[in-house]
Amino acid sequence: MTTFPLPLNGDETILQTDEQAAHVKNNLLGYNVIYGTLWLTDQRLVFRSALLANTLSYPLSRVANAARKEVSLSQRQSPYSSQSYDAALYVEFENGGKEYFLTEDLSAWATALLRARSAAPALPFTQVPPTRSAVEQGSRGLWVIAGMLAGIVLLFLCTVFACVGLPVILSLFGQK
Repeated sequence: MTTFPLPLNGDETILQTDEQAAHVKNNLLGYNVIYGTLWLTDQRLVFRSALLANTLSYPLSRVANAARKEVSLSQRQSPYSSQSYDAALYVEFENGGKEYFLTEDLSAWATALLRARSAAPALPFTQVPPTRSAVEQGSRGLWVIAGMLAGIVLLFLCTVFACVGLPVILSLFGQK
């Protein structure tokens, strides 16, 4: 059993744990599915990644909505296999932030989260959830790669002008 990664607040109790959960994290090319453990306490929602031991912690009092949401996610497991997900636990915060988690029973987690939120004390954010989600935007990989290629072409053209074009222009104007 995985131990809770943060010190418990006064009178805080752990309500639910999923050691096989995942967090859908935004990155430059879209999203990554990060596996780890998800905890629901009577005050916070906490996720700790298994690989790097990074911890997310959000106060339940700041949760605006939680529900099972239909999504289309795919995570490459190896060069020859991938894992697909058709739904995720969608958590929306009062500041417009959005997070997606993958758990075994999404509806039960959403119900438990909303039930615990009603009695949760008002706590401030210790970290702000992202307001844009790669899950909703789809993969940005093609656009990022196209931008990088355009930058490389522009750099090449500037280099050719500086190394070839500029000396030719200077030699033409420098002759008398």
